[in-house]
Amino acid sequence: MTWRPRVARYSRPGRHPAVWPVQMLLLIATLLTAVGCQKTTETRAAAPASDAPSPVQVARVQARQRPQTIGATGSVVALRQSAVAPMVAGHITSVAVDVGDLVSAGQPILRLDDWEAHQRLAQARAAVVQAEAAEAQLRARLALDQSPFDPRQTPEAEAARAELAAAEAEAQLAAATLARYERLARNDNITRAALDEARTNVEKAQSNLRAARRRYEALLQGLRAEYAGLRAAQSRLDEARAQVALAEKAVEDTTVRAPFAGCIAERLANPGEFASPDKPVVVLVALERVKLELRLPETSAARIRLGQEVDASVEAHPGLAIRGKVTAIRPVVEAATRMVVVDAIVANTERKLRPGMFVTAQIGLGETVSRLVVPSAAVWRHPTLDAFVVFVVEDNRARLRLVQVGESLADEVEVYSGVSQGERVIVSDPKSVVEGREVLCSE
Repeated sequence: MTWRPRVARYSRPGRHPAVWPVQMLLLIATLLTAVGCQKTTETRAAAPASDAPSPVQVARVQARQRPQTIGATGSVVALRQSAVAPMVAGHITSVAVDVGDLVSAGQPILRLDDWEAHQRLAQARAAVVQAEAAEAQLRARLALDQSPFDPRQTPEAEAARAELAAAEAEAQLAAATLARYERLARNDNITRAALDEARTNVEKAQSNLRAARRRYEALLQGLRAEYAGLRAAQSRLDEARAQVALAEKAVEDTTVRAPFAGCIAERLANPGEFASPDKPVVVLVALERVKLELRLPETSAARIRLGQEVDASVEAHPGLAIRGKVTAIRPVVEAATRMVVVDAIVANTERKLRPGMFVTAQIGLGETVSRLVVPSAAVWRHPTLDAFVVFVVEDNRARLRLVQVGESLADEVEVYSGVSQGERVIVSDPKSVVEGREVLCSE
């Protein structure tokens, strides 16, 4: 198993220092003093019997093209989280889930007492039956087989129109008879009594005609009124059906269902309690996809773009590959920390990522940069200096160097300072190497 050093406390991934800081020079001075003392002590106490060079394995410092990234830290946040509450108030009869249960969308979570809701539903359905009967009776009365409605086409209107036609024919006959009798009376060919009777018949026929017309118009008006009543009955039927739909919804609302697939994070209710719309009964979180809220310095925010690749890791699952893309860049800088928050949505099909986990990430900038790398075996932390060091071979002698390390890459480590490309570093048990000792190198 290959040891991989962690990033030094003073390392700054993504930057290559131009010069050594003053603190680094002080550390070098301390290192040389400590190594000198150590060498003197070791020479006196455990010096080898001969001055023959120590055989060591070395490797060259190499330059590699690496994707340029910006480091960030943050937390795993639920992409969807809901405090689920019932739509109606009522006493809880059963709770079907517990903390940690996985539920699918629409799955029953909790049930309320639904007796009263079922009673209202039965009443609404009875009202629909009555409204349907009244509407059907009026429809049959009006013989609504045609559309649109025409009152003149009803059987009653046709009978009344036939009566009106008969009255019109009778009036015409009476008028024609009177006219003929009047011509005969001019030549004294008809009696006065017959002429008077003909005039009386005309008046009677005209009266019957007017009465028939009034009955016909009244019938049409009545049929129109009945049709208006039918439309009112249809409206009442529609209203009754709407009440049934509301009653059915009330019955359905007595069962609380999961609004989306997820995991029960909290259970806040038990059977026998009274639930209401303003009181959540469970907290549901979606785990198929989660959001990473990453924080990075405001000086780096200008280099972040939507869609950039994000590679992240969590300490709880070291080998878990977490990859996503930048989906949002918060427009406000946190005043207290001067940090910018970047969101990235990642898949979580195995549900290993949980809200609240600490996450470290590298945001790819879409560019490459040349980095010096050395084998991981060459780098170790000096106990006295509390810093990462390597042994470099100079003039066939081992020389201790402080290095500023970066990201671990397979069996290699990025080195930002302390060594140059092409130099040889000792990779075979570097902790046992003595500063200044002559060595015999093999690559």
